[in-house]
Amino acid sequence: MPRLSVVIPTKNCVELMRRTMAALDFADEIVVVDMFSTDGTAELVRSHPKARLIQRNGHIYENVNFGFDAATGDWLMRLDSDEIPTPELGREIRERIASAPEDLCGFYIPNRTYYSNRWLKYGPAYDERSPVPGERFRLCLFRAGTGRYESELSHDDLTVRGRCEYLKHRYDHYSVRSFSHYLAKNNYYTDMDVERMNPAEHDARAEAWAMLWGPVKEFLVFFIKRKGYKDGALGIIACGGYAILRFMIHAKRWERLTAVKNDIEDADKRKMLEYVTASHLTNA
Repeated sequence: MPRLSVVIPTKNCVELMRRTMAALDFADEIVVVDMFSTDGTAELVRSHPKARLIQRNGHIYENVNFGFDAATGDWLMRLDSDEIPTPELGREIRERIASAPEDLCGFYIPNRTYYSNRWLKYGPAYDERSPVPGERFRLCLFRAGTGRYESELSHDDLTVRGRCEYLKHRYDHYSVRSFSHYLAKNNYYTDMDVERMNPAEHDARAEAWAMLWGPVKEFLVFFIKRKGYKDGALGIIACGGYAILRFMIHAKRWERLTAVKNDIEDADKRKMLEYVTASHLTNA
């Protein structure tokens, strides 16, 4: 029987982790990569018989990749602390990995997103590949050695080298407790992303235009094309939140780029002043 390891990145989420870990009885190993939590998360993980705790302060997907490397399973599953597999999903995973042919390397798993404890069915949660509105597929189960997060951005997807199929049963994603929580969460993620951006790959003028048009396009895509209007007021909040997220990304990039430019200009001015002062003293 193939071994299954579940890898979870955490930081100060003890109450969420209680529910998630309780639902992972189908796993052989749980690898938790924790960013030095202070709320009891580490103690909870240490008390679980199947769990291994790793503490490090890397970027979230850097930590997940580290957990993949540390895991001992033949198959690896990435979960977040606010994602809870259903019992049906656990049974399906065990059955599918036990019978998987050698050329099958990964599985897309449907998930339901809950926004303020309400199931979000359209807009950001809509996936045209899914037969169930509000169940969006995510690639998060793969054969060891075939998957990795190759991007340094917080919301990019897992890359799996090889053929992937779709599972039928879901996990539940309790992503957003409130609109305030959504803003705080994405303020944290965008700060981390901008910290790691390469200024040479971006243009301040382009980011300024993107601040203007990006949020409008984002809202219309989610609200009209992906039918966010069908969720009513909840859909307006969810689609509007994504528009705000788009604005945050470009605004922070613009700030970083202009700060870098000003630092360079200030440094050039200092060098020129030093040169002029030195020349004046030499000629005095």
